[in-house]
Amino acid sequence: MSKKLSPAVTLTREQKEQRRLAAAQELLEGEKSQAQIAEDHGVTPSAVSKWKTTLEEEGIEGLKSTTDEGNQGPDPQLDDQDREQLVELLEEGAQAHGWETDLWTSKRVATLIEREFNIDYTSRHCSRILRELGYRPVKPREGTAEKDPEEKERWLNEEAKQLKKS
Repeated sequence: MSKKLSPAVTLTREQKEQRRLAAAQELLEGEKSQAQIAEDHGVTPSAVSKWKTTLEEEGIEGLKSTTDEGNQGPDPQLDDQDREQLVELLEEGAQAHGWETDLWTSKRVATLIEREFNIDYTSRHCSRILRELGYRPVKPREGTAEKDPEEKERWLNEEAKQLKKS
């Protein structure tokens, strides 16, 4: 049974370290292929390959989390409370924030975050944030429902409800 993680799951540093160390143990035992280890731990085969190289060059210590700021990446600018507030803002709909339609695109979310939290994120990063929050950003099509009231009503009743993951 695969232990693949949903893109919406974010692991803590400690959990990531535990995953690396468990995979390292399996690498040392040599009973599984790197591809199988990757599948079992919900990572890519290239991640396991990097872990193997680190294990060979630095030993098990090389796979442990460090307190070195340079190795951990930047702290997230949106904290948990900000993310909760962002969800509330998203649920109000895009029209409540000045857009003509209620579609949340990554670009619109970037603008919203800039306005509400004074944080400048790229639309690509906002796409990741949306997925982590359980949303799926959309790309508006040319000549969509905005121009046809009946099509707009159909879209709102049928497709828009599917944009929020269950």
